[in-house]
Amino acid sequence: MNFKTYSESKQQYTENIKQTIVDVAAMILQEQGPEAVTIRRVADKMECSTKIIYNLFHNKDGLIKLLYLEGCNVLANSFKSVNRQNNMEDYLQALCEAYWDFSHNYTSYYQLMFGGAFGEFKPEEESIQATNTALEQFTQVIIEAIEAELIAEKDPLEVVRIIWASLHGVIHLYQGGHIESSEAAKSLYDKSVKNIIQIYMYNSNS
Repeated sequence: MNFKTYSESKQQYTENIKQTIVDVAAMILQEQGPEAVTIRRVADKMECSTKIIYNLFHNKDGLIKLLYLEGCNVLANSFKSVNRQNNMEDYLQALCEAYWDFSHNYTSYYQLMFGGAFGEFKPEEESIQATNTALEQFTQVIIEAIEAELIAEKDPLEVVRIIWASLHGVIHLYQGGHIESSEAAKSLYDKSVKNIIQIYMYNSNS
């Protein structure tokens, strides 16, 4: 007969409470934006004292860190939802489309992870590693394209960073109000994706 010790049960209870608090904070983040995420507001939603949240997370950064990791999970799942395609160009385009959808459907997570929504929060090594893990599927496609000599560049990380920086630039301009509409931003984004793929994949034999 399997059973948990008191210590194990207490730890599981604590983790469940922490996850519930993160879920509540995520709901506030998505519905009201980063500026609405405060310990007081989360405590009010949970109908508990702020002391309980501080005891579990130490400070607001501790809560924001778990929100950041939650965002990484959402991004990773967005990429995982893309069906594998035999044509590498089509597959890359589909993954780039998933990245746009993530930024559009989970704007607050995107701003938290890549837009400095919480200016006082600085991602630690664990958070950065989670971001890399979220991008792992994208990175693997680039590695396969290099191995198949569809891309001439030999450093997959550099290719991923250049693509990522280019796409992030369009998204950041749009979210910052520098592109007049979602339609105009999406059109620019699609053209950027097409141009980047052409540069890497059609110049591989030059």
